[in-house]
Amino acid sequence: MPLGRISSRTNPIRRQHHLWLNNGVWWIYYVLHFGHKKRRIRRSLKTRLLEEAFVRRDALFADLQSNGEWVDERRATRMNRLQAA
Repeated sequence: MPLGRISSRTNPIRRQHHLWLNNGVWWIYYVLHFGHKKRRIRRSLKTRLLEEAFVRRDALFADLQSNGEWVDERRATRMNRLQAA
């Protein structure tokens, strides 16, 4: 897939937007846009501290705004694997 761009904004009123707590570890979700296609990305922030999650989220979004992100194609479907065999 080509280079994806993020079109996300952080809302100062809802500071936990894009974050969720899963088994005590903070995760982030965001959407990357590839022209007319888009992909939802979920990734662990590898921290149990909410304030650290804010810092890591903001740093990640700043990096994505300036550099974008390369995303591999989705895994082959079962039908594609059967046809290739």
